[in-house]
Amino acid sequence: MDRINRLNPKINAIVATNGKPLNDIAGSLAGLPITVKDQIHVQGMACTFGSEQHKDFRPSQTAPVVERLLSAGAHVIGRTNLPPFAMDFQCSNALFGTTKNPWNLDYTTGGSSGGGAAAVAAGLSFLDIGTDLSGSLRIPASFCGVFSLLPTENALPNEGMMANGAAPLRHFARMGPIARTPEDLDLAWTHMSEPTGETEIEFEMPDIFWSVDSGGIEVCDSILHCFDTAAIEWRKSGFQVSQGQPEQFDFKRARRIFGEIMGFETGELIPAPARLLARLFGRASALRSPAFVANVMLGYRHNQKRYEDALVEKQVLSDAVDAFLGDNGVWVLPVTAVSAFKHMAPTSDRNGVRDYANPLFINGQPANYFDALTSFVTPISLTGHPVVTLPLGLDRNGLPIGAQLIGKKGQERHLIQTAKFLHDVSKKADCPMFTRV
Repeated sequence: MDRINRLNPKINAIVATNGKPLNDIAGSLAGLPITVKDQIHVQGMACTFGSEQHKDFRPSQTAPVVERLLSAGAHVIGRTNLPPFAMDFQCSNALFGTTKNPWNLDYTTGGSSGGGAAAVAAGLSFLDIGTDLSGSLRIPASFCGVFSLLPTENALPNEGMMANGAAPLRHFARMGPIARTPEDLDLAWTHMSEPTGETEIEFEMPDIFWSVDSGGIEVCDSILHCFDTAAIEWRKSGFQVSQGQPEQFDFKRARRIFGEIMGFETGELIPAPARLLARLFGRASALRSPAFVANVMLGYRHNQKRYEDALVEKQVLSDAVDAFLGDNGVWVLPVTAVSAFKHMAPTSDRNGVRDYANPLFINGQPANYFDALTSFVTPISLTGHPVVTLPLGLDRNGLPIGAQLIGKKGQERHLIQTAKFLHDVSKKADCPMFTRV
């Protein structure tokens, strides 16, 4: 708590603290200090969703994923910041203010699990439990230079992260841990997941496939350089490394299908008149953001036939990734097309639904805020594969750049082990990425 008291006022990652242990279980995680995103239910602790509207909400039950950690003796020491209702890719709200990147306070942490990534990066929390619908674990982990695990879709129960007791979304929304090392990710996953009864098998070095092509979205030169450098070092260390991606996997198609499903399912939480108003007010944003907002607006039409067709296409694209990975492959992609940027205010904010008319810049050229941040993450949200976010290097401003390591479904442990090996290679190459904050 002393470190939180000293550093958190500057970073603003933790928005509420809990000085009293929630249990006195002497389990394998006894006393382990963890934080949870201020969206995830913990019985008796205020859960605001970053909104004034819910500042007095106290869940009557703890999310099952968190309960598993508590049952092993972990101690929730606080809650971490997020944008209102987890609906932005930066981390600020009127209730608690802006979370700042520990690497440089002028820069964003990313969102929506930005408070958790900042808390872990600054050593304020051993482990944070966040959520990810369209990059909300992966983007902050990348921008803050830490690790995250997005588990296989449906590998964990997703109850306990919706406001007002609403039923969880049927697809995409997943809880996962943020940690400083792969070993810590492994510890978290061991206790968050259900025991399989399988015996440990010897780690087999996977074939590494990497790509920086997201189908029409330009990528920052710093990210390209990190990938080129990493591929060289991994190859030197004995990994089979090649550039490539699934032949039958089209990123534009995947982004459209993701948007239709996500828009349909989140739209069910909104009354039809409000959904219509969102589409009307969102026309300008959709024109600026053909890769993200426009596709979500397609889902807001709430066309049942299109939704069912999209679910069929989801399976086709997921199967294409399965076939590409084969028996022992890992696919490495950027997290975003742009590296971390300075805090940026929305040009409009309607009860947490934000728009950004001003662009980000990639290699000196303007790029839409939403498209630059989601072009690589939403296609993988769609397919349901597990992802470890791996710190890869630094950009020209000294800010972290991460990569998505995508593995076979149900093979989280193997993916975490792969991240450890790749991370160790980078450390041996004296990459400046691994100087601690």
